Amino acid sequence: MGKQNQYIAQLEKLLTHLKSAKLRYLKAADHANTSEEKRYFNQEALLRNRFFQQAFSEIQTLGMSYEDLEVSGFNFNQLLISSIDTLKATALEKCIEVDKMLIEIYQNIMGFKSEFSSIQNNLSRLLEAAEKNQELVTNFQAEKETDPLF
Repeated sequence: MGKQNQYIAQLEKLLTHLKSAKLRYLKAADHANTSEEKRYFNQEALLRNRFFQQAFSEIQTLGMSYEDLEVSGFNFNQLLISSIDTLKATALEKCIEVDKMLIEIYQNIMGFKSEFSSIQNNLSRLLEAAEKNQELVTNFQAEKETDPLF
């Protein structure tokens, strides 16, 4: 497989995971306990949607159309099937998992085309979100330990 085809395959994989990430963050917003958390998760969902649009724009410059992409056939059944392993995980833990996958994909894409300027910015933003999410998990666990009914 040529280098451009591998690059397109990575972009396509990125699109699928960004779409999934947006849905996971929206789900986390639905489960948020405070308005601050709800706002944070909704903003993160919007951010992943923006990343999706950037990656989609890049793939269009390579001559691909939406109908040519695997992500065009993405549906909620696929999301359900791909999340069977994480059924017992909290919405926040699912966000952390999908962000780990996104970070890995962005790092792979940088090997193909580091001049795609938004790649480094998006990767930095995902790393920040991963840190913030880990803080939220730590705070949640601390609250749960002090108040078992939480």
